[in-house]
Amino acid sequence: MKKPKQESIELARHIYIFLHEYAPVHLTSSRHTLKSYQTALFLFITFLECEKGVQSISLKPDCFSGVNIEQWIEWLMNVRNCSSDTANNRLASLRTFLKYLGSRDPSYLYLYQEALVIPRKKESTKKSADCPGRLFRFC
Repeated sequence: MKKPKQESIELARHIYIFLHEYAPVHLTSSRHTLKSYQTALFLFITFLECEKGVQSISLKPDCFSGVNIEQWIEWLMNVRNCSSDTANNRLASLRTFLKYLGSRDPSYLYLYQEALVIPRKKESTKKSADCPGRLFRFC
């Protein structure tokens, strides 16, 4: 079995601290939002393992490149059948982590900046089932 590289240990430590120490104290007390952060990071790492062949012990900063994030969003929508709303939520969660990462180590700040320029997916407009064709629920 391969030994994890120092970069992957450092990133894993940042992920742990973000999820278990930083986010619950500094970002939100909502367990749903905390679960959303955890799910987004889990799905991104799953994408890297399944689609890019990157093992978690080989995780490095370049794994969080803008290109990989864009491909991850497409993977979420096409392979996992996520809606554009869900994909946008996952992207926002990953951006929050990358912002945290850049604030802890400025050498990672470029990752957050790359993630910021990734456009959100166009969200679907929702119509009320009770009022077909109407935008408001005042039937």
